[in-house]
Amino acid sequence: MMQSAFNDNGHWFKGNYHSHTTLSDGSLTPEEQIGLYRSHGYDFLAITDHNLMTSRRSWGDRNFLLLPAWERDISYVDKVKCIHVIGLFSDETEEECSFRREKGDRNTMTAQQLLDQMRGEDRNVFISIAHPTWSRMEISELLELKNFDAIEVFNTGTECLCHEGHAEYVWDTLLRHGRHTLAVACDDTHGHTKQDDHFGGWIMVNAPSLSRHDILENIRGGNYYSTMGPRIIDWGLDGDEVYIKCSEADEVHFITWPARGKANFDRNTTEMRYTLKGGEKYVRVEIIDSEGKRAWTNPIYF
Repeated sequence: MMQSAFNDNGHWFKGNYHSHTTLSDGSLTPEEQIGLYRSHGYDFLAITDHNLMTSRRSWGDRNFLLLPAWERDISYVDKVKCIHVIGLFSDETEEECSFRREKGDRNTMTAQQLLDQMRGEDRNVFISIAHPTWSRMEISELLELKNFDAIEVFNTGTECLCHEGHAEYVWDTLLRHGRHTLAVACDDTHGHTKQDDHFGGWIMVNAPSLSRHDILENIRGGNYYSTMGPRIIDWGLDGDEVYIKCSEADEVHFITWPARGKANFDRNTTEMRYTLKGGEKYVRVEIIDSEGKRAWTNPIYF
């Protein structure tokens, strides 16, 4: 019997959960940023200016949703290492509020204290570790941290900046250690690179409606996939097989542990199956199209 990994709510919504404006270190005003995403077919956006939370629902309307969010960070003394964290607040956040926090100081605040403080701001906040590769975070550091929901598997901004936008290995290492961690693809738009850092990665959320409650609830529940362009139509379990249906892909990869999964290189593939070997702790699927663009499912755990 086929069991989809998605909780089908009837609608798919496209959004970027990580962006910056002139309110911190972005190159576009909030109005310009919102207008750009609207004109490119996005349904929702989170403006995550550094250490500044703005919940301005009035910036959106019934056809374009603004999520209350921010990015907080701690810089290390040598200014090479850092930790940046994204927080998406719940639908209970006031419609028109704004507040700041000071930039974290490594001498007075640990990474765990930052995560705990962000979680304490809102019990339903969704917390993601931003661009761990660019931040020079060690695997051991991430494994010590608790109280976060996801990591960025792909970040357009840091990929444009210095080819350090991917974090698949970091994600898999967390999963192998039993950390149930979601992944997110995003833009992290600053506009300070020669290559445009818009529209490189986003999430597709399956939700009943374009409301803060429904979008945030399904992000927290992992009812979405991350992509640079390819579509994941459905995926899940059919007995002892994992199946996926997608837009045309030249590569379909079933990633598992400790049993090794399988890589398929059949061009123009739209459906593929993988028979479980037994003993897998998790499985996730990654597809790559003819242009090298990727899409990632969240994991199924066993």
